[in-house]
Amino acid sequence: MIDVTPDRSLETLASAPATSFQRMLAVCVASAFAATTLALLPIAASPTVPMPGFVPSYQSALVTVYAVTTFLLFTQYRRTRSVPLLLLAAGSLYTTLIVFVQLLSFPNLFAAGRMLGTGPDTTTWLWTFWHIGPPLFALPYALAEGRHRYRQVPLSRVDAAARWTMLAILLLVGLVTMLVHRYVSWLPKSVEGDDYTLLSTTGIGPGVLALTLIALGTLCWTTRLRTVLQLWLAVSLLLLVFDSLITMAGAARGSIGWFAGRMEALAAGIIVLGVYLREVDFLYGRAERTADERERQRAELQRARDNLAIALEAADMGDWSLDLATDTSRRTLRHDRIFGHDSFQPRWGLAELRGQVLSDDVAILDSAIESAASQGSFEAEFRIRRAGDGAIRWIALRGKAYLNAAGEAQSLAGIVMDTTERHEAQERVVQSQKMEAIGQLTGGVAHDFNNLLTIIVGNLDMMLRRSSDPQRVERLAQSAMVAARRGAEVTEKLLAYSRRQVLRPETVNPNRLLLDFRTLLHRAVGETVTVGFDLDASLDPVHLDPGQFESAILNLAVNARDAMPAGGTLTIKTGNAEIGADRHRGLHSLAPGAYVRITVTDSGTGMDKATAARAFEPFFTTKDVGKGTGLGLSQVYGFAQQAGGIVHLSSEVGRGSVIDIYLPRSAKRAVERPTDQIMPLRRAVEGEVVLVVEDEPAVLDMAVDSLTDLGYRTVTACHAAAALDRLESEERIDILFSDVVMPGGMNGVQLAVEARRRRPALRVLLTSGYTCNALGEHGVPADQPLLSKPYLRQDLAEKLRLVMGRA
Repeated sequence: MIDVTPDRSLETLASAPATSFQRMLAVCVASAFAATTLALLPIAASPTVPMPGFVPSYQSALVTVYAVTTFLLFTQYRRTRSVPLLLLAAGSLYTTLIVFVQLLSFPNLFAAGRMLGTGPDTTTWLWTFWHIGPPLFALPYALAEGRHRYRQVPLSRVDAAARWTMLAILLLVGLVTMLVHRYVSWLPKSVEGDDYTLLSTTGIGPGVLALTLIALGTLCWTTRLRTVLQLWLAVSLLLLVFDSLITMAGAARGSIGWFAGRMEALAAGIIVLGVYLREVDFLYGRAERTADERERQRAELQRARDNLAIALEAADMGDWSLDLATDTSRRTLRHDRIFGHDSFQPRWGLAELRGQVLSDDVAILDSAIESAASQGSFEAEFRIRRAGDGAIRWIALRGKAYLNAAGEAQSLAGIVMDTTERHEAQERVVQSQKMEAIGQLTGGVAHDFNNLLTIIVGNLDMMLRRSSDPQRVERLAQSAMVAARRGAEVTEKLLAYSRRQVLRPETVNPNRLLLDFRTLLHRAVGETVTVGFDLDASLDPVHLDPGQFESAILNLAVNARDAMPAGGTLTIKTGNAEIGADRHRGLHSLAPGAYVRITVTDSGTGMDKATAARAFEPFFTTKDVGKGTGLGLSQVYGFAQQAGGIVHLSSEVGRGSVIDIYLPRSAKRAVERPTDQIMPLRRAVEGEVVLVVEDEPAVLDMAVDSLTDLGYRTVTACHAAAALDRLESEERIDILFSDVVMPGGMNGVQLAVEARRRRPALRVLLTSGYTCNALGEHGVPADQPLLSKPYLRQDLAEKLRLVMGRA
């Protein structure tokens, strides 16, 4: 047996607390019988008028009362599994059987003479064992209830416990019957004919009375008569006390005392039965009220379902529920129509659902089902192939997960909707935004380059018109060169923003890079801005292009300087950052892991939310016309994206701005950067021959002129096929200098591979102004020297020094 707290919503007479009215009624009943008993005691020995048939009627009524009570007690025990109730049911069964056995001991009722026993002694002793039963079983009930613990039989043993109890009672009654039938002479004599004065004088009657009083006192003391059953059980025991008193006072069968005792004994049994029958009436009334309430709730639920069906139909949504254990479903016709079926399908489960989901999206559905238990909800959006026309449609499933006792998803229920039109609208909006951005980008590029070309073309025109003045030509050429370099900076920032710039990433310590170019940083922001560094000595290395990193920090510094026209403070801080799964909204695109954070903080004017939202857009600037390209922060954004990180901006008007660059930590050790030294131009020393491959004639002529000026001999080709033909010949070629992107189906990287296959000793230098995505899987290898366009003769000489140094 186990100790549990019962369900208080299922209160019975055994658990319902006794009310004040019930206590008052019990006192009134007990007082009435007490008064009657006291009034009859003086005349208890007087004989009554003969009443033929009283005994069989009385005994039959008593058997019926106790039999019905036994049935009710066992029924309530099965419902509550209460051990105390099982004890009371056993006592009631014992009393029923003993009273029935006593009925068989009366003469001339069912046959001539007695069916059981040999005389009045048998009948009297059966009366004694009958009156012993109720207090004998009430005692353990009182002790069990008095501990204030609700003891229950385990559910699996309820029926077995009832059967064993019944069998034990049957054996007990059988033994008592055998004792009074065969061995009654061994028992003390308690009756002489119809006179049972001996019942009192031998102490048998007083002993029964004492046992009943002990049981009554124990019940009152231990339980305080808290429940309805305890209250009326105490009244029943009290009536049995009155029965014993008046019966012993009558001292003979047929006396007033004997008759009154029989009535009180019958009343003792009827009281508990009556209370239980009142409970049945109460339960019936409650059942009626519950049925009415449930009918009302059912009607309300049906109205709610009808309203929901109308709403779902109007919203073009389908209703569904799926039992994951049986793989069966309940759904509306709209559900099946969304999947392309004109009528209800005979079966719809996970297999049928997966059969219409596109193979690329099945993982989305499976992931949503697996996470339903932990999240308590179900949400998935994926593509299906609609039945009938085979159209690809977007659908969304949203609902709730219902869990079993083990915490696993047992069923799902929710709605389904076709979201294809919404996706198409989103695509149209995105496409419109793309076209607007492209228009803004091309307009900005055209504007800047027209200004630069005006400078270059104007200066070249004046040089051609008056080329006799060397000083004037040199000044005009310098001006054109400055404009050209500004053009190169614009294209560099555009490539960085679009993540198509050629990168030469290294594993470096950002602290070292910041310290190396802090002098340049101070010059860029001017004397009115105080620059402070807060560098974490334990900073992890990162894998990035050092030049792009320095350019990004320089752009941030220049923007900060412009936001502090009256001077201020610029702080650059570094540190390690661990991004977890609970990252805040601004970092949602970062995968959880270890990162290095570079924070640039200024005390400038700050930005409002609208300006901050557009800060990284290309050509967006708040500066006056001619004072900014609008590409500074765009370059920072592109650099961070290309390095595998992000940029996060937070700003408030009047309180400055904070820009955080998050870059993934590298597992490799940082490499030491060599100290920059001024090296002389590398010129040809042995008449080296360079094969120049370039599809743009003007660029080809410029490259040939630069190489010739450096002392190299040149041969040319306008595409890869022509270059391979040159390499197949016997002429001397020491260096291959090729553009990366060329027409003809073969790019410069592929040409370099084929050239080295033909001439293993050939040295290769590539050049490009546009790479990465254009090259696909044939990108420039990390160990391949690359010269970025546009380039000067000095840049070309330095790269040639590197290439020839690899001999």
